[in-house]
Amino acid sequence: MNSQRRAATNFVLLGLLQATLGTVFTIAGSKDFAAPLFWCATFSFACAWFSERRATRA
Repeated sequence: MNSQRRAATNFVLLGLLQATLGTVFTIAGSKDFAAPLFWCATFSFACAWFSERRATRA
């Protein structure tokens, strides 16, 4: 497994963790606290997409 594919996997797992925590915090508490987690998850998924795209090109 090359480094870009490994990075993509890590970013996807990080994004899933952030989205899960964001959902739990939204249900349990306030939306103001969970909103940054959803933005971080979106950024992680974008980085995973970019890393996967680079992995297929190399």
